[in-house]
Amino acid sequence: MPTKADAELNIDLHEKQQVAFYSDATEILYGGAAGGGKSHLMRMAAVTWCSEIPGLQVYLFRRIRDDLVKNHMEGPSGFREFLAGWVECGFVKIVEDEIRFWNGSKIYLCHCKDEKDRFKYQGAEIHVLLIDELTHFTDKIYRFLRNRVRMVGITIPEKYRDKFPRIICGANPGGVGHQFVKMTFIDGVEPLKVYRAANSEGGMLRQYIPAKLEDNPSMAENDPGYENRLSGLGSESLVRAMRHGDWDIVEGAFFDNFDRQRHVIRPFELPSHWLLFRAGDWGSAKPFAFWLVCGRQRGLQDA
Repeated sequence: MPTKADAELNIDLHEKQQVAFYSDATEILYGGAAGGGKSHLMRMAAVTWCSEIPGLQVYLFRRIRDDLVKNHMEGPSGFREFLAGWVECGFVKIVEDEIRFWNGSKIYLCHCKDEKDRFKYQGAEIHVLLIDELTHFTDKIYRFLRNRVRMVGITIPEKYRDKFPRIICGANPGGVGHQFVKMTFIDGVEPLKVYRAANSEGGMLRQYIPAKLEDNPSMAENDPGYENRLSGLGSESLVRAMRHGDWDIVEGAFFDNFDRQRHVIRPFELPSHWLLFRAGDWGSAKPFAFWLVCGRQRGLQDA
């Protein structure tokens, strides 16, 4: 016989996770460093919103189905264990990759391994799109899924007014989608600032919320050796990416010591007397590229 304890859920979010949960932004990138609590945020947000908004449809994606099941459905912190009490009470049913709530809300666990797989979601009405490890996806897949985010005929509680439909993505630097994620959410943007993306970029209220290992105290409590394992990745660039969430690091790059604090300066007007060079690479397999290089003249006559 189900007890009162079975019906109680402990939905606990750390401070940085709460920033994402309560944000006014409707298109969020959360993360950067490994261990920042991305997956937990998505599961807690999905369960909370489904329980409070009847008829809500939440789609949670990972690129590979096995990763999706192992990371989100199974394990001590997965949906199956977390919702066991509600399943016992009849509040929730878990049927394969679908979680059905008593009020008609649903969480769909989805994957999109190949770009052609995105068309499986052509007719989907996604109220909340959650993408775990966005850098594993391509720009083409993300843009297609984002255009499926829409909401019609759902009554939203006043405290959530104008916050739905919405997208929350989690990501670490690296992967096939590194460059598009960096260009979309990171480059030229002040962290935590909420701004309106251009219509050509979906037109949603966008925000980048950087999160590091320090922002997830549960990791330090449950696995105090995790930080040392991150520091032991064997590559300085990988450590900076996974431990410190450095998006300027690309594993295997020729200049693997690039540091934005040391190698990037604020824009300024170039003095007219500086010498200018143009350098280019015509390329073969890839399109050409040209750069304009400038520097102070030292002992050189004006050209």
